[in-house]
Amino acid sequence: MTRVLVVGSDTREERALLGRLLQVAGLPPEALQRCADLDQCDLLLVRDTPALRSAAMHMASKRPAMRLWMHDDAGVVHDGRSSSPCHLDDAQIQRALAPSPPPPAPDNGEGLFLANGAKQMTRLLRQRLQERTGYALLSVRSEPLLLIDFEHDLAVPLNAGASAGSNLARQLGDLFDLLTLQELSAQRFQTLAGSMSRQPLRPLLWQMAQHSDNWTDFERRLQQHAQVSLLRWPDFRVLAHQHDGFRLCSLLLKKPCSLHECTRLLELDIDATRAFMRSAYLCGYAEVKVPEVASAPPPPTRQGASALLARMWRSVRNRTGSFA
Repeated sequence: MTRVLVVGSDTREERALLGRLLQVAGLPPEALQRCADLDQCDLLLVRDTPALRSAAMHMASKRPAMRLWMHDDAGVVHDGRSSSPCHLDDAQIQRALAPSPPPPAPDNGEGLFLANGAKQMTRLLRQRLQERTGYALLSVRSEPLLLIDFEHDLAVPLNAGASAGSNLARQLGDLFDLLTLQELSAQRFQTLAGSMSRQPLRPLLWQMAQHSDNWTDFERRLQQHAQVSLLRWPDFRVLAHQHDGFRLCSLLLKKPCSLHECTRLLELDIDATRAFMRSAYLCGYAEVKVPEVASAPPPPTRQGASALLARMWRSVRNRTGSFA
């Protein structure tokens, strides 16, 4: 799946652009997902005007892994990172968007490495918990620690000494940025798990996030007054004996709030509130969105490329209706 952020086009033009890309690449509709968060998108697709081009180049320079494509009024696209704008033909678009063929299975019975490090791990865990598919092996420095069954929301500790929930959660949290996640087949999972005891996965991940300090990107978004909203009630096992957790759930289910709004409205400790938000986000119970408009008005002169892009995008959206 490719997450696409379209800038400079109204809703109708956006749908036409994405429809054409899907048709050219021969992909199903779900293969391209519209995205509203620049830090989460894989492809930034921008109308090619001087102002938007300059702003988009500035934004893309800070995100080397993100593709930048520019398009003209006719919908013809070219690579925005190329020094000489050469239009992408259908074959180039198809190669760029079509999923890569799966590599041959390794000889040792283990699967591909899916994630490495805290940021990749957070994104993938959220995705797999939502999809409820697949099996994986969690390791640190090549030492296997945990088998994961996403389909049944279960974890199998491989180290008997750390199998107690709190000890294992603390260990995983302390080593969060060093963890790697490796895909397993169902047969390989059953072979490794054998008759070892299973335990609920989400309460373990919830506690792991409470103990982890490797949340640089998440903390930056909270500092940008990100609005946190709860999608549904968490598993009650993660909130056992946590009165403040129930209060936060009740508030965030009613309306999105920033970190400081939660602490002010509920008179809570900011560190405990931050830890709750980390856990709810990692386990897929919450979503976080940085507002497009800052609370303070921007200065009248010498605005940066980031503010220019946000203002122009907002003006297009306001003329054409809400983001669909």
